[in-house]
Amino acid sequence: MNSGSPSVPAQARPVRAVWQLGLGLLLTPSAAAFAARSFPHWRLDAHLADATAFVGAALLPILGLTLCAMVEVRLTFALAAAAASATTLLAVVLFQPAPVATVLVVDSALVCLSWALGCSLGRRVQHAAHLLPACVVAASADLVSLLSPEGPSHEIAGSEQALSVLAVWFPVPGAAALAPALGVGDLLFMALALGVARKHSLPYRRCVLACVIGTAVAGAAAGWSGRAIPALIPIAAMLVLMLPGIRQLRRQDRAAARWSMLIAGAVALATIARALSSGR
Repeated sequence: MNSGSPSVPAQARPVRAVWQLGLGLLLTPSAAAFAARSFPHWRLDAHLADATAFVGAALLPILGLTLCAMVEVRLTFALAAAAASATTLLAVVLFQPAPVATVLVVDSALVCLSWALGCSLGRRVQHAAHLLPACVVAASADLVSLLSPEGPSHEIAGSEQALSVLAVWFPVPGAAALAPALGVGDLLFMALALGVARKHSLPYRRCVLACVIGTAVAGAAAGWSGRAIPALIPIAAMLVLMLPGIRQLRRQDRAAARWSMLIAGAVALATIARALSSGR
């Protein structure tokens, strides 16, 4: 007899899954809607107001993904949800609704898109340690993309129009303003990590905590430096540090993993050197 927690009756599982998925998808836009109504009446120090907006735009999507990632669905449903989310984002670009309405729609669509694609891919990773080279490659790619003038992240960071549909936004207390935090790439990678954790029975809460700490480090660094920070670097670093299981590469995977990490690291270092030499 299982001495662990009592099992959930089979007929209750679909109901709980629907509630988890619905709450995960609606958590961020619901909080943003409440904040949009109440925050203009708040009076906070400028730094505290910025920190509150960052928490709303970073922590809430992670919590939403945490709930969504616990729900496993068929691939066809996940792809349909991803297509619907992408279509919604395209509609925002074409019709340009009011700023608050844009935030509510975009925040929900980005969480849904990231869950549908990222978690589905993570659940199909064959071995937990495959997340290790993925962390190094993703962090390196994020840095290269942000520091290179031709990189997508560099272009997006400099375009408010692109950020309006590719980043999670949240109202700023005491001001009629909105602030972005996590981008779609950050959400996708964290969803992938959560999918791997669920698939291979990694410590799920520790995986979530690693994402939260990594995001907080990136936010603190951005606030201190006043510049865009590649969030995947601290997020990936915390995942590697806090999930020992992903560091246990199988013998047959070691050569490919080491080469991929070596090449990604070399490209990242070359990009840093080029940025320093050009004074960026």
